[in-house]
Amino acid sequence: GPMCMQGYCNDPEATAQTIKDGWLHTGDLVRYDDEGYFYVVGRKKEMYISGGENVYPVEVEQILRQHPLVKEAAVIGTPDTKWGEVGHAFLAVEEQLDTQIFAEYCRQHLAKFKIPKYFTLLGELPKGDSGKILKKKLAELPVPRI
Repeated sequence: GPMCMQGYCNDPEATAQTIKDGWLHTGDLVRYDDEGYFYVVGRKKEMYISGGENVYPVEVEQILRQHPLVKEAAVIGTPDTKWGEVGHAFLAVEEQLDTQIFAEYCRQHLAKFKIPKYFTLLGELPKGDSGKILKKKLAELPVPRI
């Protein structure tokens, strides 16, 4: 609509990718509840493709956050020579544990292709001023190699 942003400053290519036929394509993934409330649950650009299958990190994060030892969870896609991309889960936990605990938990609750290949345990996940987890900072951390 007319209250939509007009475009990115000096970046017509990004503007053309974002505003199409007058509609602002944010890439937000949302859900709504039985009362009609909408919730932003993730970003389309965070999706990664593992072995030809789309994986939405928010789904994996929701499962991991249900584990009683996990305070926070974030999942990103990371390059893999066999599968193209695989999941790398970053978990905020109180103490250092065997990451196989979380891999097994995922095996019980997720399809095989959605189970992260890598798990990194941290005391706290990096956040911005708004409290949002900074996945770009996580992507800069080294990937453990198995």
